Amino acid sequence: MADDSTPASPTSDTPPPRTTGGNWRWEPPTAAELQALMPGYTIEKLLGRGGMGAVYRGVQTNLDRPVAIKILPPGVEKEDPSFAERFKSEARAMAKLNHTNVVGVYDFGITTGGHLYLVMEWIEGPTLHELIHKGSIPVRKVAHLGMQLCDALAYAHSHKILHRDIKPGNIMINQDDQVKVADFGLARPITGEAEENPFGTPDYAAPEIMARQAVDQRADIFAAGVVLYEMLTGRVPKNPRRSVTEYAPVSKRWDDLIDQATHPDPAKRIQDAVDLRARISQVITQATEAAVPVAEVVVEAVAVSGKKALAPMHFAMIGAALVIVLGMVIGTLAKPEPEKPRKQKIAAQKPEVKEAPEEKPNKKRPKIQEPEETTPEPAVVMPVTEPEKKAPEPPPPTPTMIAAPAPPPPLTPAPETPLEAIQRLEERDPELAQLVAAFGQEWAANDVLDTELERRDLAAKYIPALQRSLTGLMPEQRDHVLSEISHAANHEPLNEPAETWPPALSTLRQAYNAQISAIQAQADAAAEKMRTAQCVLVVEKAKERAAAGKIDAAKLAEVVAAELAKLKTAPSVRALKESAAGVITSGAAPVTNSAATP
Repeated sequence: MADDSTPASPTSDTPPPRTTGGNWRWEPPTAAELQALMPGYTIEKLLGRGGMGAVYRGVQTNLDRPVAIKILPPGVEKEDPSFAERFKSEARAMAKLNHTNVVGVYDFGITTGGHLYLVMEWIEGPTLHELIHKGSIPVRKVAHLGMQLCDALAYAHSHKILHRDIKPGNIMINQDDQVKVADFGLARPITGEAEENPFGTPDYAAPEIMARQAVDQRADIFAAGVVLYEMLTGRVPKNPRRSVTEYAPVSKRWDDLIDQATHPDPAKRIQDAVDLRARISQVITQATEAAVPVAEVVVEAVAVSGKKALAPMHFAMIGAALVIVLGMVIGTLAKPEPEKPRKQKIAAQKPEVKEAPEEKPNKKRPKIQEPEETTPEPAVVMPVTEPEKKAPEPPPPTPTMIAAPAPPPPLTPAPETPLEAIQRLEERDPELAQLVAAFGQEWAANDVLDTELERRDLAAKYIPALQRSLTGLMPEQRDHVLSEISHAANHEPLNEPAETWPPALSTLRQAYNAQISAIQAQADAAAEKMRTAQCVLVVEKAKERAAAGKIDAAKLAEVVAAELAKLKTAPSVRALKESAAGVITSGAAPVTNSAATP
């Protein structure tokens, strides 16, 4: 019995049958069958197949790394030489492009069964097409992905390679939101020659491709502009194209950018991927700056009025002084005039009465009346002549109630320390608690404050620069660079510079650190601006309350403003409590001020 697993020879006189459309009718080998044809790989499973190829997931055994393996039917070179040549062109093009945003090629050849194969980097994640149709993509993420696509195109174009088939289905997105451009099957050198065969997908093809005119890198720019439109709207543009703002609440600047990227005349189109990337960055920056938070209007109004605004801490100090003065006034008013003849008696009782609210008041009353038991004898004789006049004398219990300074604590609900004031903020002042929660939401909605995307984008550019610096290095210096690449790729803390570093690595690190500092400085400036505006709102609330006679509520608002000004993170009631308690939230676990390092 013949072994069914033995593949047909590629030189067999009977080639695999074909459909009338020119596609192979073939059954791709199973994972086990392909395993026998490619001994250097562990074939895990068949992922998908088409009329002219199949893709498998496997593991490169000697390096223990996951890979994607693309194969063609045996005999395809004889039956369809042009298709086989495009497959080889893809392998050659991708092999030249060692870039973070391009799917890497590890191997290329022919199996023992006659299948052309291409071994590529395994990408864990969806295609951009799947991501678009899964749901709307946030505009800032659109910009982040678009700029990475531009980086990949700029790198390919610098190597004189034109992709010619840029579309969401050929763009992979890994778990770190990193773009990986794939499928260079239609790639060709950038020569400026006329397009003989208009390959590619019509929705993304530049007019010069369809018109069989001269084609260069601007054809990929056109396709990238269409991809941006589709990411923003969830659909490909039709002719005439409708505005992006009709489908998504984004800045009109996106329409202007896409118009420039997809202009029918290549001479009036954005000329290269570097320029397109810069314009995407400019649009997202301008759109973010244009979205001024409501709180900032208050800051501008104060500036226009010509009055010098007091800092939140100034209002907190003024409020504290106001409370002290009020306490003195209340203490003065608490002394009733009818008790002037008994001042000494009341003064003698004060030390005991101060402790009364903390103890049991019932035990204090007999103590106050005990000295009167030594003088009741004269009082017993007096009822004959002046019982009516001496009647006010029985009110001794009343003075004890009036003289006792127990009422001040209830009259001043704001406790003595900021922590005590904020500890029960949700219960004591729901209005302020809701205002702080709104500040937190405003903070979260500000894209400038989230530097994660910019940092990842910078790392994506840093890694290729490091890879280019590897040439000609000694083994020890090479290890330093490889370590730097590994840390940057995995978003881990980078090593401290060492004397044994190659000069190229030191220079690159300095540039990288400078850009990281610039990104953080921009975020810090935006955070300070928003924090100041929010503090002004709370101080205004305190002034409104004070004007309405709500002194204690005004004091609490001033305490909140003072603690809000100290925060380095997003506002929340919890963050205010931690700040008042002397705790700094560093983004992970909170640490006390005494243990914090500058």
